[in-house]
Amino acid sequence: MKVRSDLMKLAKSMHTWVGVSSGILLFICFFAGGLSMFQHQISQWATPQEQILPAIKPEQYQQLIQQVQAQYPATEKSFTLNLRSTEHQYAPLLWKESKRNEGFNIAQSTWLASLDSQGQLITQQTNLSKAGWLIEQLHETAGIPGMAGHHGFGVYVMGVVAILYFLALMTGLLLLLPTLVKDYFAVRPGKNKKRFWLDTHNVVGITSLPFHIIICISVIVFAFHDFFYDSIGHLALKGKPVFSPSKQEQIYIPSTQLDIDKILAQAKKVAPEYAVDYIEFNNLDQPQKASARIALYSSEQMLRGASNDFMRMHPYQVEKFNYSGINTQTDAGNKLINAMFSLHFGSFGGDTVRWIYFIFGMGGAFLFYSGNILWIETRAKKQKRAQDPIPTQRKDVTFFANLTIGTCLGCILAITGTLLFSRWFYAILDISSMNHFFMYSYYSIFLICTAYAFVIGYAKALPHLLAAIAISLALIPLTSLFAFLIPHTGVWLHHNMVIWIDIIAFCTALMFMRFYQQAQDRAKIASAGSLWAP
Repeated sequence: MKVRSDLMKLAKSMHTWVGVSSGILLFICFFAGGLSMFQHQISQWATPQEQILPAIKPEQYQQLIQQVQAQYPATEKSFTLNLRSTEHQYAPLLWKESKRNEGFNIAQSTWLASLDSQGQLITQQTNLSKAGWLIEQLHETAGIPGMAGHHGFGVYVMGVVAILYFLALMTGLLLLLPTLVKDYFAVRPGKNKKRFWLDTHNVVGITSLPFHIIICISVIVFAFHDFFYDSIGHLALKGKPVFSPSKQEQIYIPSTQLDIDKILAQAKKVAPEYAVDYIEFNNLDQPQKASARIALYSSEQMLRGASNDFMRMHPYQVEKFNYSGINTQTDAGNKLINAMFSLHFGSFGGDTVRWIYFIFGMGGAFLFYSGNILWIETRAKKQKRAQDPIPTQRKDVTFFANLTIGTCLGCILAITGTLLFSRWFYAILDISSMNHFFMYSYYSIFLICTAYAFVIGYAKALPHLLAAIAISLALIPLTSLFAFLIPHTGVWLHHNMVIWIDIIAFCTALMFMRFYQQAQDRAKIASAGSLWAP
């Protein structure tokens, strides 16, 4: 396929600059996004055993609720009942004493309740450890701090970045069209490293193009949907809100006694294809406003949320329910919207699709990292002949190389190092809020890595950071082994169901050690003044 030369030139220039200007933020979001496919499992892995109360039998839920409500008045207003959810894996029943404030609630101070083997009530108040949730926040905001209304400021920044991202995708496709068939799977390793980076960049980009288009369009919608709705309200509906609250219906309530079995039976009747993960009860002290938000899961459905579909039910009058949030019950328009959400979250097809999205997420991170490396390689000065003077790299190239190596590898090391340090520091120090530790540790390591690259230079920092990542990953399973062999040291041993995280960490450590060896080998043969000369 032939494309006009002037269009190719314009597309190349646009692809280069929109890609470079957004590449680092997209790298962080995609790397964190890949991990967030298993955010609840990561939270399980990073949760001290002291924050986990024993599970109970299904027939004990009613007893647990009655005992908790008799002793803790706050639960007469609201609480969450966990049946099988990994998100609320800490206890069968959870609640907060105060209302959730607007803003970023990092402490996650929560009351937990369960029953012991004798049927006696167990409760404790703790700041929940939610490492996976914080990785999800990193995915949404690229780590940009601050709030803007009810969203993180970084969400709006990433909405703008997603527009640049879409332009980069389209211009990249245009550049590949003339040689797409011939060069699609052409990966040419050898002495020409720039050609190898370009080939792998193209293969990853074209192979995952539909995935990236879905992601960038949905991110734009997620970031600016409030503005879209406000515009529709002003232009099309003459100032009326797009979504008007339904008129409050007076409901006959024979009793204000919760009957969990009846609620679960009604949910099963309405949505037999789903299993109930958890139920959020609210406004229980106001019978007319009381609600039960039931989280449903099915691997065979396109789920609206990141992990669940939701139905609402009146907890005292179970015949009153709203199933518009269930994919099997809603209309065609809502099913299309559900599909867009589900395709972004990867919340369909069970664990198989989650692993595929994990691979796509890591592939996306590589795509943006390799794009930055290509920009650096293309503008690097080389010594063509031995008698030529030793070249000096341009300041903009050096700056961008320092920034790329420091931030991208710094993001990886900050996440792996934080997960590792959390288990040791919890044993050594009296940490009241693990989430505060996670956040401060991440930003500290990230900023130190970035500064380190600028101080000693990207060429020296590259193998050092790769080695640090490999070591931190290798120490993660070794820490679990230490906790298993030497218990009672304060280093907790996670649940056996997430041991696969240790296995993947060890395998990835071997991969990064190989990257370190390659970086070292390249530095040894790099000529003086070249791009990667230490």
